Amino acid sequence: MSSSVSKDIVLQVSNLTKVYGKEFNIGGRTFGRAVVGAKNVSFDVKKGEIFGFLGPNGAGKTTVMRAVLDYLHITGSVTFFGKLDHHRDALLIRENVGYVPGEVALYGNFNGNEIIKYFNNFRPINHEFVKKLKSIFRVDLTLKIGQLSQGNRKQVALIVALASKPDLLILDEPSGGLDPLMAANFHDILKELAEEGITIFISSHDLSEVQTVCNRIAIIKEGEIVLVETIEELKAKFLQKMRIIFSKKEDMPTVEELLSLSTVVSAEKPNGKVRTFLLTIEEDANELLKFVTKFHIKRLSIEDATIEEIFLQYYQ
Repeated sequence: MSSSVSKDIVLQVSNLTKVYGKEFNIGGRTFGRAVVGAKNVSFDVKKGEIFGFLGPNGAGKTTVMRAVLDYLHITGSVTFFGKLDHHRDALLIRENVGYVPGEVALYGNFNGNEIIKYFNNFRPINHEFVKKLKSIFRVDLTLKIGQLSQGNRKQVALIVALASKPDLLILDEPSGGLDPLMAANFHDILKELAEEGITIFISSHDLSEVQTVCNRIAIIKEGEIVLVETIEELKAKFLQKMRIIFSKKEDMPTVEELLSLSTVVSAEKPNGKVRTFLLTIEEDANELLKFVTKFHIKRLSIEDATIEEIFLQYYQ
C-alpha cells in the first residue's frame, strides 16, 4: 500500500465508498434502488489517540467500520499500521486489532470464561488486566452466552476485545447497555490504554461519551464526512455562553449596551433575575470583558459550546 503513510498513523481511510443495491433501466423505466452507505470517506487515526466517529443511526458509521475491517466489499483504500492493506493483509491485521460490533454475536453454548479462554488461543491475553476488566464489567461469566441479555453480551465482548491490549481497538457503540458507573469506569480504562500508546477508534451517538474520552472526532452525515477536528479546535470555532451577575441593579449595563458590542451575538435577562444576564458570544471576549469590568460584578462564568450543540448545528 502507500509508502507515504506516516508511521504515526495507525489507520488511514481514503475515498471509501460503499453502495448497496443497483439501479437499472429497462425500456425507459428504472428498476431497483442504489443506496449510498458511504461516499468518498477519508480520515486517519493516529497512534495513541481516541478518535470518535459521530453520526445518528443510518448516517454510515457501521458501514464504514465494517468496510474498514474488510467485512464489506468497497472501493477506496484502507491501510493499517502504515503498510497493511485491509483486504490483502486481513488475517495479520486481526492479530493486532480488537473489534466490538454494535450487535454482538458470540458462541451461545460457551460461558463468558470459556469465551475468554478460547480467544486466548488466538491472541494471548493480559491476565492482570483481565482481572481489572472483570471488576468493572459485572456480567456473570459463568453463564452461557445464550442466557445473557444483549447488554451483558456486550460486556463479554469488551472484555475479550480489550484483554490482550491490542495495538488498535475498533469499538462500535461500546457503551450501549452499560450503566452510568460502569460506563464511567470503562471510559477511564480507554484513557489509560491510550496513554499506553494503544489507538482507539470509537463509533458513538452518545455525545457526552465522545466529549469525555475523545481527542479528535469525525462527523458523518448521509454517508459523507462533514468534519474532522480535535475537540478543542471544534469548540473554539463555535459560540460560547457567558453568565454575568452584577452586584447592584443600579450599577450594571442595559441589554442594548451589551448587544452593541461586536462580540455579543445575543443577550437576555432571565425572568425574575434582575441582575443576571445570559450572553452568547464569539470566541474573542476581550472587548466584552473590558466593558463589563467597568461595573461591579458578583459572578461571571464562560462555557464552551457542548459537542451536542455543535453536532446539532451540522444536522439541523
